[in-house]
Amino acid sequence: MSRHQPAAYSARLLATVVAALVVILGACSSAPAAPALTDPKDILTKAVLSVKDIKTVQFTGAFTGSVTAPTLGAIDMSSLKMSGALDIAAKKAKFALDAPSLLGTKIDAILIDKTAYYKVAGPFAVSLHASADKYTKVPLDSGSNDPVDQVTDVTKLTADIQAQLDKLPQPPVKQADEKCGDQDCYHVTMKVTPADLQKLGSTSTLDGDMTFDIWTRKSDYRPAKVALSAATSTMGTFGVSLDLSYDGAVSVDAPSADQIVSG
Repeated sequence: MSRHQPAAYSARLLATVVAALVVILGACSSAPAAPALTDPKDILTKAVLSVKDIKTVQFTGAFTGSVTAPTLGAIDMSSLKMSGALDIAAKKAKFALDAPSLLGTKIDAILIDKTAYYKVAGPFAVSLHASADKYTKVPLDSGSNDPVDQVTDVTKLTADIQAQLDKLPQPPVKQADEKCGDQDCYHVTMKVTPADLQKLGSTSTLDGDMTFDIWTRKSDYRPAKVALSAATSTMGTFGVSLDLSYDGAVSVDAPSADQIVSG
């Protein structure tokens, strides 16, 4: 072996090691990014389809603006807080609403398969036959209107959404992409006027335009945030937004027997 051969051999060995490292690192890297979407209907459809693999959902809600009610006057919506969680496989859910500006209204609800539990503080407790201190227990209809089945029936949900998108007088519009926390998101907006609602067969008496926004994660198309706002002449301008997260630990348990009254 000449004195040049060891150097050449070392160079080849180094090249082989580098090539192997490139292959290994490539195999260990994350999966290729999903193809970029430009059609807002495609984005919304994929957002619906993305729920089929969800195990749990958690959300927090915030409100803006004010609503004028006939007997209550102007209600500051910014003080309202909402939260909830859904365990898909276990068919369990919980929901909480704290509305101090709505005459101290507070609602806590639990859904476990075919049974609901709720307690209500404030002026709506009487009409709902609810207690502020203990949960009212109510069996749910075991028929096709089970609310949990409606949420988890992805095939039906997808067909319904696609049908409604085709009926919209004003098609959805894709906005500029945005960040949702540490996620890159698509942003789609839909606007509906009172005339549009009539064309859709709605009996709503809302006398203003509504705007619905949805931000979906580019990585898996799951909705990261949804928002609804309305500008009306009689009720005021108001809105609500929900931030969503997925597949985290969700604990939903029935209240203890001493915390339940029959409904």
